[in-house]
Amino acid sequence: MRNFLLFVENRDRFAVGLFRQFKIEETPSRVLIITPTLEQKKWVLEYIRSRLSDYGKEILVRSQEEGKKLQEDLPRDGLLSSFSFDNFVVGKSNQLAYKVCFEVSTNPGAYSPLFIYGAVGLGKTHLLHAIGNKAKSLGYKAIYRQALEFSEEMIKSLKDGKIDTFRKTYSNTDIMLLDDVQFLSGKERTQVELFRVFETLQSAEKQIVLVSDRHPKDIRDVSERLVSRFVSGLILEIGLDIETKLSIVKHKLLIFGLPTDKKHVDYVMENTGYSIREIEGFIKTLKFTGIKEEAFAPTPRKEEDLIRHVAKYFNLKPEDLRRETKERKVLKARQTAMYLCRTILRMSYSEIAKLFGKPDHTSAIYSIKKVEEKKQQDRKFAYMLEMLEKNIRRQIFPTIL
Repeated sequence: MRNFLLFVENRDRFAVGLFRQFKIEETPSRVLIITPTLEQKKWVLEYIRSRLSDYGKEILVRSQEEGKKLQEDLPRDGLLSSFSFDNFVVGKSNQLAYKVCFEVSTNPGAYSPLFIYGAVGLGKTHLLHAIGNKAKSLGYKAIYRQALEFSEEMIKSLKDGKIDTFRKTYSNTDIMLLDDVQFLSGKERTQVELFRVFETLQSAEKQIVLVSDRHPKDIRDVSERLVSRFVSGLILEIGLDIETKLSIVKHKLLIFGLPTDKKHVDYVMENTGYSIREIEGFIKTLKFTGIKEEAFAPTPRKEEDLIRHVAKYFNLKPEDLRRETKERKVLKARQTAMYLCRTILRMSYSEIAKLFGKPDHTSAIYSIKKVEEKKQQDRKFAYMLEMLEKNIRRQIFPTIL
């Protein structure tokens, strides 16, 4: 079975049946899903944003209906007009990034290179498109590309004998916006061409903006000379604090025509983490389902069994996972248990926090976020987590497999 389908099956046995109806092409770095209709494509995109944002590969979705028109429909600069500075929700954790990006869009070269990093779903891509759209409105030339798209264009240009045209396209722009830089890992020839473009733009005092899910020094299998260029400019980490998340939740509820009363706001806040994609996907689902209890309700016995199983794995006692301590081993075990309560038992963040004696749901969100980040960055940890989750599902919770 392909890794992607196995990942989906571990999350949702109903959904994997739907995904099997689509053509899926998987490589070591990405997954391409081809759906028969545009409506099915929209469903897949929403499902990915809300449920599969932590999958380790780039996921692309195409519909057969789009066919040959796909390339014609996409603007040559790659920019999406729906993303602007006006509809970006600003808060404490992203205010600096917002201000710098706005200045870059009106004065290309002001901070070059600009490297923005942070976890999935925090609005990094939104800011890239906002920069490009604002710059275009002022008469500047901007190009947006995902790293994999840049790589594919480069390979095609080499095969077609048009590599000089490829280089000229990127070297003649005022602002180059490159997304998901972490996917340059291991792509040696792509890195060579990017370095060439990078040097040309820098020498001409043009603007380069790069986005990744991790700090440039944490991206593996990228040449030292390229990393040195990434860190030679301004590096900003983007986050999502509780106040900004609250503003985003209210904003999204309004957009999708739902009430912004305390009941709806609290429901979304308690059932989503610090990912704008997850929040939006949850609210879109909420619009159709309304507020309701989960069909599966974990029992106290299942909760305690899970804690006991995780504690045993880490050679700890169940009560250790609830005691106040800064011991790394205990913190790692507790965060892992919280993550599994979320993924296996589908408990809300508030329920998880209460289970572990924490004052509010933010502690659970923080712990689960830490596990998801480590899962993305540490393959050994990701494998351990996957095996632990499988064992718990099989040995202790066979009825919910």
